[in-house]
Amino acid sequence: MPHPSPPPWSRPIAIVTRTLSPGEIHWCRRLFGGAIDYERVRVHGGSYFWFGLQRRHVAVAPDGEIWFNPEDFSADFSREHAWRLLWFIHEMTHVWQYQLGYPVKWRGALRIGLPYAYELAPHRRLGDFNMEAQGDLLADYFALRFLLAPGAMRQRRYGDALALYDCVLQDFLRAPGDRANLPRSAFSRPFGARRAT
Repeated sequence: MPHPSPPPWSRPIAIVTRTLSPGEIHWCRRLFGGAIDYERVRVHGGSYFWFGLQRRHVAVAPDGEIWFNPEDFSADFSREHAWRLLWFIHEMTHVWQYQLGYPVKWRGALRIGLPYAYELAPHRRLGDFNMEAQGDLLADYFALRFLLAPGAMRQRRYGDALALYDCVLQDFLRAPGDRANLPRSAFSRPFGARRAT
């Protein structure tokens, strides 16, 4: 009779840590330009949460570093299938948000009002979307613009809407380091930002 596996909280958590690969930096620069300090970013293979409580196939980037479970970790996401590269781009969106001063950990912990789905319209801008929708929106744009892979998008209904993405993202594409691109809802203001009076 085989021995049962020990419970996850009793196993040590092996963590692999690395810097971004040249290929990952190349792809990220195409989208984020110089708005991210790529040298500061670390990618971990291990649970961010104590006792291995990070669910399978869930990545988190609360402090400007990305944590993938060991089975999802890659030595270089730029060499992975499109959907895995897009997952990486989604997480790099949270790194970008964090480095611009957005409270990623605080906002992510609350989870209220953070749908991943988004609705594009010509009058909307990137700052109109919550932090998770921004991640999917930018990853989907990346799939269309750089990978030419609409089938890899989360919101495939926009697979022929590159011009609409260009419109919605015009401020971001012009100045990706501008904090005005961060989520603007009162519930998710960047640190140090004050409410208009």
